[in-house]
Amino acid sequence: MKLSALLFALSSLAGAAGAAPASTPRFILLGEVHDNAEQHRLRAAWMAELLKDGRRSTVVFEQIPAKNTAALAALPAEARMDAEALVELAQLDKKNWRWPLHKPLFEASLQAGAAVAGGNLSREELRPLMKDVSAETWPADLRRLLEQTPWGEAQQSAMIRAIDEGHCGALPAAMQAPMALAQRARDAAMARAMLAAREGGAVRVILIAGNGHVDRDLGVPRYLEAAGVPASEIQAIGYLEQGQEGPGRFDSRVLTAPAEREDPCKSLRR
Repeated sequence: MKLSALLFALSSLAGAAGAAPASTPRFILLGEVHDNAEQHRLRAAWMAELLKDGRRSTVVFEQIPAKNTAALAALPAEARMDAEALVELAQLDKKNWRWPLHKPLFEASLQAGAAVAGGNLSREELRPLMKDVSAETWPADLRRLLEQTPWGEAQQSAMIRAIDEGHCGALPAAMQAPMALAQRARDAAMARAMLAAREGGAVRVILIAGNGHVDRDLGVPRYLEAAGVPASEIQAIGYLEQGQEGPGRFDSRVLTAPAEREDPCKSLRR
């Protein structure tokens, strides 16, 4: 990692880290472009610096199903330093998440003594939730969180537009609303995981997730605020690629060079 890039990231996040630990927001959300290794390295380096203050912290990962958090908490102390063993127990989908791209983030969390928690819904949990928020298959706490979170036509249109663009315009119209509901379910689940970490005694909770989940207007912050978290206690930081900044409302942004990749729309269009 280039020193200049790290210094740029640290200075860009000065509002999040603060000059003194007491000024750090309680809920810090770090976005990402999932396959950008440089963004993962930058966030891991920043987290390592932040967590040096020793405050009791929990790092919630989108990459882990929330249902596996209890198993992670039961790990013996000596096993909590092994990122490979931890993600195996957490059932991280190594193929889809292209492991070990996220390994620096897990290592930074474990080496600092932070607790690691899952935030996402598994595919099996998510599938029946894509039909109707009032369905009996919805967990009561998630349904309640969605129902108490203001959500109008403007938000729904913006969400569907983002999903359509994310699928290169190839997503059938009939799938747009169910996909939007699935995205909202994930956001609510990650907010629920962050709130649970606070209730469990964490002084600071960090979320590692895609930029869409970190968006102030459409993502996890919206559900945290609906649950009573003051906006001042939330810091949403987007990690974006130069030339592809796109929409999204964040408290600050960190720009990196685009990752080398094939055209992601090629297979979708085919």
